[in-house]
Order: sequence, then C-alpha cells, then structure tokens
Amino acid sequence: MMRHLSLVVGLVGLLTPSVSAQSAQLVQAGQQLYASKRCARCHMVAGRGYKNGKLDGVASKMSREDMRRWLTAPLEMEAKLDQKPKVRMSSRKTMQLTDSDVTALVAYLTTLK
Repeated sequence: MMRHLSLVVGLVGLLTPSVSAQSAQLVQAGQQLYASKRCARCHMVAGRGYKNGKLDGVASKMSREDMRRWLTAPLEMEAKLDQKPKVRMSSRKTMQLTDSDVTALVAYLTTLK
C-alpha cells in the first residue's frame, strides 16, 4: 500500500510541472490574443486601455464559465445586466474567436484577480 502511494505521489510530482507549463503557455497565448484582437479599445488592464471597461479583478467577480459566455454569447450576458453598457460586446462582429482562442483568453482573464 505504501509503495503504491509513493508511486502515485511521484507521478503527480512529475505531471505538475508540465501542467503548470501548459497553463503558463495558455495564459501567455490569451494575453497575446487580448493584444492582437485589440481588446484594449474597449477594456482596461493594469491602467492600459479604455477606462470604462476595467477588467482588473474580473477573476474575483466572475466565474470562468461566465467569462466564457461573455466571449461566446455577449448578447445573452448583456441581457442579464441591470444597466446596459455604452459600448456593447454583442455589436462587435470582428472578434471571430475560435474555441481555443476563448480558452486562452479565459485563462488570461482568470489571472486578473
């Protein structure tokens, strides 16, 4: 039993750096997409971008699934708001995000705590 437990712990230890490296790469890809898709035209991170669309702290306020929905179904998410934003994400037809783009952007947004 102890030998089995040691083997499992050892395997987890071997996998963890790989998972962390993959996560870091995904976050970096999301950050690059944020820049290349010019998200700062409507959003601000760390004092850079449009001041009325601050994303700092978004990970503390919103679930990963809600972030994903904002990127894939903004009209649905806007309908839930008490007050509609002046610039609506649903009016932005140019985002054209793939599933992997959305995954990377969500990974980046979850770092904004």
